[in-house]
Amino acid sequence: MDFQQLKYFKAVATVGKIAEAAEALFVSAPALSMSIARLEKELGVRLFDRAGNRITLNEQGKIFLKYTSQIFTNLNTAKQELQQSLLRQSPCISLLSINSMIWVELITAFTSEFPEYTMAHTAVSIATLTANGLPAHCNLLLAYESEIPLAFNDELDSVALFKAKPVVMLHKDHPLAAEKEIDISMLANEKFLMSHPGQSLHSRIKQLFELRGLPFPSDTFYSYVARQKMVSENLGISFASQSFSNLLSSNVRYIPLVDPFEPWTARLYWRKDHPLTEQEEAFQTFVKQFYDNLH
Repeated sequence: MDFQQLKYFKAVATVGKIAEAAEALFVSAPALSMSIARLEKELGVRLFDRAGNRITLNEQGKIFLKYTSQIFTNLNTAKQELQQSLLRQSPCISLLSINSMIWVELITAFTSEFPEYTMAHTAVSIATLTANGLPAHCNLLLAYESEIPLAFNDELDSVALFKAKPVVMLHKDHPLAAEKEIDISMLANEKFLMSHPGQSLHSRIKQLFELRGLPFPSDTFYSYVARQKMVSENLGISFASQSFSNLLSSNVRYIPLVDPFEPWTARLYWRKDHPLTEQEEAFQTFVKQFYDNLH
C-alpha cells in the first residue's frame, strides 16, 4: 500500500465514478480501476459496491475512508508545522478555524493592514478538532462556541466577536424572496441544498425541521460556495448563517429564518498556558476592533 493508492481511493470515494475520478487525477480509467482492485486485494476486503459505471462505498469502505482522511489531515498538519519551522525567524501567526469561509473578510483585512506578518491559516472539521485537539503549532482558533469540545474549556481562553442566526438562501425570483422572515414550515416541497454534517448550521437546521415535525433532507451535501452558486442559478434553496450573508450574490436573497433557539456566538480562542507573541497580540486586537466596527 502506498500514498498514491490512498490518494486514488479517496478521489473515487468522493466522486463515486471511476471515469470522473480518473479525469480529475489525470490518469486512465483502467489504471485507476486496477489501483483500486490492488488495494482491495491487499486489504482483503471490498471497499466499493459496483453498479454499472457507478461505485459506492460499502461499510468497509466507509471505515477505510475515515482513516484515510485522517492520514491526509495529519500530512497537511505536518506540512504546516514544517512550514512554521522555516518561518520561525519571521513574524508569523498560526491560525486554525472550523470554517474558513466565515473568516475570509477578516483575514483579508488583517493581511492588508499588516503585510509584514506571515499568516498560516488552516481550516479543520469539528470531528478532526475533537479527535486530534488543537495542533501544537497553532495558538489561535476562530470558531463558534458550539463547535468547541467541552474538554477544551480548561485549555482555552476566548473573546466573543459576534452573534449569528440562520438565514434562508433563495433565488431573487423565488415567491418567498420578498418575505421579511421565513419559517421552515413555509418551505414544503422545496429542493434543499444542505450543508455538510458536523457544522453548527447543519445541526441547527436539523433542530428546526424536527421542531416542526418535518422530515430532514439528508441525501446530498455541498460547500457554501457550491450552494450559493446553485441557488443563484435557481436550482434549489439553502441555508447559511448571517455571517455568510456578507458574501453576497446579486441573484440570491438572504431571508432571516424563524429560530427560537439561542444565536451562535463566534469567538477567538487562544491557549491559556501559552503567552501570545507580539504578532498574535496584534491579531487579537485587530479581530476585536474589526467586529466592533461592523456592529
